[in-house]
Parts: sequence; C-alpha cells; structure tokens
Amino acid sequence: MKRIEWYKKLYVSSSAQNDKKKIMWKVTHKAGLLDTYLIILPQNGNNQLEIINSSELLQKYYNKLTTYVVGIAVGYEEALGLVEQMVNDIMIKKQEKNIRVYFERELKC
Repeated sequence: MKRIEWYKKLYVSSSAQNDKKKIMWKVTHKAGLLDTYLIILPQNGNNQLEIINSSELLQKYYNKLTTYVVGIAVGYEEALGLVEQMVNDIMIKKQEKNIRVYFERELKC
C-alpha cells in the first residue's frame, strides 16, 4: 500500500496556495490532477529533489513506496520556480549544502 508523507512546512506555489488542502486530499486519495506537480525526495540516493506530475503516483511502482512530498505546484514552470525557492531557502539562507539531507532530517526518514 502506497504511503504519502507530507512535509509539515510544505512549499506551495502561488497558484496552488488556495487549493492546498484539496490538492493534498486528491493526491492522497488517488484522484486525478492534470497540471499538478509534486516536488518529492527521489527514490534513488543520488538526486536532491525530483519534480513529478501528480498522476505518476497512480503507477504501480509507487504502490510499495513511501513518497515524501516537500512541495506542490500548478504547472511545470511554477514547479521549477518552487525548486529555485527551496534551493535559495535551504542552501543560501540556512547554509545547508545538501537539500535532500536537510529534508530527510526534517521528515525523519
């Protein structure tokens, strides 16, 4: 059974802000969202973050995994901007060199 863990200080793009709870509910309950993107911690240990379309979570691959969501955005361009904001917040403001390690510590993965 698939599990989704949401970062408590979830990064949310401006277009997704008003529908944040609705988006989270739909993603958790496998409802289709066409132009919604999630920023997640990747399953491989090499990458820092991954941007996926929320509909990807419907694939069987994700059924046996815990997916750690740290951001949501409407549209791919907003997702890119959100990742840029995350990099700025974590690497520059918080002086953390490894974004993935920062989130793993916060999520206690």
